[in-house]
Amino acid sequence: MAQVHLIFYICLLLWGYCSQTPAQRSINKNRDSLYTEQYITSIYINEPERALKLLEKAETDKLLPLHIIDDLRSMAYRNMYMCKLAFIYAQKSYANDSTQQNNPQHLLKMTVTLAELANLLSNYEESTEFAIKGIKLAQENKNKKAEAKLLFCIGENERMLALTQESYERFDQAIQLLQKGQDIEEMAMLSYFYGVKMSYLIDDSRFEEAIFIGLERQKLINKMNNSPELPPGYADLQYAYVYSKLAYALFMTGEYTQAENYFRKYLLTHSASTPSGKYDAVPYLLLTKQYQSALDKSYDLKNILAQQDTLNQQYIGILQNQIKAHTGLKNYQKVAELQTRIMAISDSLFIREKKNAALELNIIYKTNQKEAQIAKHISQLKIRTILLISLTSISILLLLLLWRIWKYNRTIKYKNATLLQYINEELSNQNKLQETYKSLHLLNEKEKTIYPQNDSNTHNEEQEQIENKAIFEKLNFTITQDKLYLSSDLSREELAKKVHLNNTRFARMIKENTGTNLNGYLNNLRLKYAIQLLKEQPNYTLKAIAEESGINSMPTFHNLFKVKTGMTPSEFKNALKSKKVD
Repeated sequence: MAQVHLIFYICLLLWGYCSQTPAQRSINKNRDSLYTEQYITSIYINEPERALKLLEKAETDKLLPLHIIDDLRSMAYRNMYMCKLAFIYAQKSYANDSTQQNNPQHLLKMTVTLAELANLLSNYEESTEFAIKGIKLAQENKNKKAEAKLLFCIGENERMLALTQESYERFDQAIQLLQKGQDIEEMAMLSYFYGVKMSYLIDDSRFEEAIFIGLERQKLINKMNNSPELPPGYADLQYAYVYSKLAYALFMTGEYTQAENYFRKYLLTHSASTPSGKYDAVPYLLLTKQYQSALDKSYDLKNILAQQDTLNQQYIGILQNQIKAHTGLKNYQKVAELQTRIMAISDSLFIREKKNAALELNIIYKTNQKEAQIAKHISQLKIRTILLISLTSISILLLLLLWRIWKYNRTIKYKNATLLQYINEELSNQNKLQETYKSLHLLNEKEKTIYPQNDSNTHNEEQEQIENKAIFEKLNFTITQDKLYLSSDLSREELAKKVHLNNTRFARMIKENTGTNLNGYLNNLRLKYAIQLLKEQPNYTLKAIAEESGINSMPTFHNLFKVKTGMTPSEFKNALKSKKVD
């Protein structure tokens, strides 16, 4: 029957799918394809706001993992120059990856992103912390490119913190990591590192080192140019940049002929005729006082940037170079116009940055407010749950503790009552036995007491035991009748003298008739007397009873009493009170 139901449901699903028209299936497929990581990655650069709307829907309908959604949001906001928001969402994705620990490659990616964003936000120490964590992850995952990128990021942080020499050392570590690589992506990254380091060296007037790095980059481009994987035009673009930089550095070192040769090589590249490629020649043209050529090379890129919706710092840089050229041409009126233009653009940029910052803060506020409400609700639920669990646990523990105390007290009370009954019966039997001994002693008190000769060897063992028993009975009667045991100073020598025995024979006699030594025998009598006192004198203190019984040490009294009765003196006293109450 179950198989019939299964076949029916499968047929129903197939019918439902087949009943859809091709157009409907296409719409559903297209709709689902919008909420994929691949699609959103393809549009976030040109359409960041649309990408964010798709991500909002994807989060609401749970169409993508949350850490991927936050990663894509970070990429979109970074493209919109909202680095604070980009950093916040990158942190969320990073935290999610750290918690789940099931995607080390994505965790590494987010660590690299956070290091870069922190650098853009001028949080150089924090950027370095993320970079150090990322380097460890990269080494664990054997990802040289990520490790090199993070080392280079640390170098840029150190440069911004005025640690110039340390930054160059870090750049070199990143470069050395990639120098033996054969992968085209690794070589492209290495070429980029060479270019950045060369620019920094030129800025620091370290022209000889800049020339060396430029030549190394030239060799690398030659190697890359032989690879079929290299995108069209990439090598030409790289050549144009490095030739223009080498021309500038060589001219600064006085190598004018070589500088001119490299500048001619630059002019032979295809990129030298593009707007951005033309502008690469401007620093060298200004240096060689070719002011009109510098102006001509900068116009194309300037016009392209001027046609964009917003102007940026790159546009201001072009105007500043044009000011240098017009100054060289002594066209001071144009210089004044350009300076006025720069001031206006700077004000515009400042206002735009303020607006962007306000917009970003507003989005952050709304995001934080929304998350705060959710967090508050979750926190309240957690607190209630924790309180309920805590109260329940405490109540159970208290009940368990009270039950254990009640059970323990009941057990102790029962044990003490049983022991008390046993002790009373034993004392009663001992008293009856004592009365019997007393009667026998009175009947025989007229008989002559026989004391053995201390040094006689004529007695055999059996006869000695008989004599020892008779002597002990008389001695025991004297000790108990006269209560000699109540004296804490009573000694073995004194008692041995009473019965005319040497110490050895006396000790043997005590052992044979009591099963213990003299101290054990006397202490048993003292404890018996103490028990009797506890029953007859309930108001006496335990110390008074101990001293009255011939035991001067309270610890000794406590231990002896516990061994004898199974209870402490206090427990025995309480048991007596409970019996009276019952």
